[in-house]
Amino acid sequence: MKPFFYHSDILDICTENHLTADEIFSKLKKIHPKVWISTVYRNIEELVKNWKLKKIHNIGKKALFEKNKWFHIHLIDEKTWKIIDKDCKNLNLNLPEWFHAKNIEITVKWEFIK
Repeated sequence: MKPFFYHSDILDICTENHLTADEIFSKLKKIHPKVWISTVYRNIEELVKNWKLKKIHNIGKKALFEKNKWFHIHLIDEKTWKIIDKDCKNLNLNLPEWFHAKNIEITVKWEFIK
């Protein structure tokens, strides 16, 4: 079996979700009962390396992953760790012309106030 056989299923699982590697493994195991956690980690690493999956850092204790999509900001409730994706197409960072960003990560943490 090819080592990256699970790429498309992992990307499907991560669409519209912010999941830990363990959560991805749990969902993938329902589709492929014989999958190993180490195989899932290798697939996730490869997808992140190829910019198909985005790794979200500094949110709770574990890294989260999502299918790489439009440029957006993560709004995070620090009490529940709920994440909301906020579109920011019109965000102007006023970067110099010669500066070509490979990746921009913006995370805003707050507490929901009711």
